[in-house]
Amino acid sequence: MTFLEAMLQSWKVLSSRYILDRWWLKVREDRVILPSGHEIPEFHVLEYPDWTMLLGLDGEGHLVLVEQYRHGIGRLSLEFPSGMLEQGEKPVVGAVREFEEETGHIASNVQPIGTLVEDPSRHNNTAYAFFSRDVKNTSRINLDETEDLILVCLTPKEVHQAILSGRMVHGLHIGTFYRAIAQGLITIE
Repeated sequence: MTFLEAMLQSWKVLSSRYILDRWWLKVREDRVILPSGHEIPEFHVLEYPDWTMLLGLDGEGHLVLVEQYRHGIGRLSLEFPSGMLEQGEKPVVGAVREFEEETGHIASNVQPIGTLVEDPSRHNNTAYAFFSRDVKNTSRINLDETEDLILVCLTPKEVHQAILSGRMVHGLHIGTFYRAIAQGLITIE
């Protein structure tokens, strides 16, 4: 067996235990053996629920975003409306729900952009990304008690500039934005 063939095999889990178990996060500690025979006695996996996001373009050519404080980085983060899926909820339904709750906008004619994984080495969840070029401000914002958001509407070119300036830093949101460009859904010209 070549080194490459060995690396492409799955790790063997010898034991597994949860060292943190919350409804929104579980931290699993695995004892594993790699195909090479090397043992890792404490490999930690973060188990999160799947989540979803929606890039919504209004009739004036603006993407509807939110800006909020993110404690992990200790500053504001410009993001597309997103959130965790509820138990058994279809990703597209969750995307439309979260978009309306966080922005007060209704999204229709929603299409998938694709799926992304935040950190495939340590996270087990998937982010589902969607796009609508037909969003309308027709309802009130309905935030959770832990959410404190500022509604921000920017052109795709302005979002691109926010990425370049470091105002938008969330990797999955940036990846989704450029995927939408690559798929011809938006342009930054």
